[in-house]
Amino acid sequence: MKNLTVQMAAYTLLATALATSAVAEDIAGSADHPLIGRFEGSHILAYDYRDFDEYAFPNAPAKKRDPENAKSIEGVVTRIAYTLEGDQSLAEVARNFELGLTQNGFEILFECKTKECGGGNFAYALDTFPLPKMVVDPFNFRYLGARRSSDGGETYASVVISADTNRNIRTQVTVVELDNLAFQMVDAKAMQEAFAEKGSITLYGIYFDTDKADIKPESAPTLEEMAKFLKTAPDLSVVIVGHTDNQGAMDYNLNLSQRRAQAVVDALSATYGIGADRLVAAGAGFLAPVAPNDSEDGRAQNRRVEMIPR
Repeated sequence: MKNLTVQMAAYTLLATALATSAVAEDIAGSADHPLIGRFEGSHILAYDYRDFDEYAFPNAPAKKRDPENAKSIEGVVTRIAYTLEGDQSLAEVARNFELGLTQNGFEILFECKTKECGGGNFAYALDTFPLPKMVVDPFNFRYLGARRSSDGGETYASVVISADTNRNIRTQVTVVELDNLAFQMVDAKAMQEAFAEKGSITLYGIYFDTDKADIKPESAPTLEEMAKFLKTAPDLSVVIVGHTDNQGAMDYNLNLSQRRAQAVVDALSATYGIGADRLVAAGAGFLAPVAPNDSEDGRAQNRRVEMIPR
């Protein structure tokens, strides 16, 4: 019993090393994922958030460089790359992430180190940021894959830990949230009800790459439902309003939101047969938030498209 007590105390001390507070060196617009956190002293070198994307989630050792050991998952994808200066070992950092994940309700599905993973075959197949944002030494790395289930859906997390030539610890955390997908899909009937109840429709199922106004193919289901709704009300004219989060200058976000709204108008007219005279595009930038912009969850809620009557 004494040994177990000592071991649990050590685990508790290790777990405290995972911190969620930001540090000064983090790149602009980045943040820890609220379910994961970071190893204390790390700072963010690379950050990417996608409203909808896919990720090859490794769940077994690799026998070749093709990711046949990976499960393809689609959802809201957040990728974060950290660097840590110091004398910590890969084992120490990996154990901290393992404890942090389990304490936050994750089940560890697969964990391994270099040879157990499949060495270079595993490392080269990993979906990580390119050099120098992320470094994975194929001869010395750790991997953790975990899943968290809740009433709203599932969240997958992978953690890759290695070291660069300066012996700094490099970590990439990738989180895929499946629970947000249902929230983003709104059918024509729901649009009609929203118009009747509050006079506008908020849409999260139209996807753009970061800082771009090109509509991604996975937006098609939402655009189809928008067109279906508009065809049931042929006398209705609407304003399509684009909204962004508050990352970047005001003028930039106003322009980006206007271009995204215009892209939706163009798609509804050219592809779905809605008369252009019924559609007007407007960009609100970050001037009408529906959530605080101090977290990724809040910023994700603010990045949206609205449809209102005119």
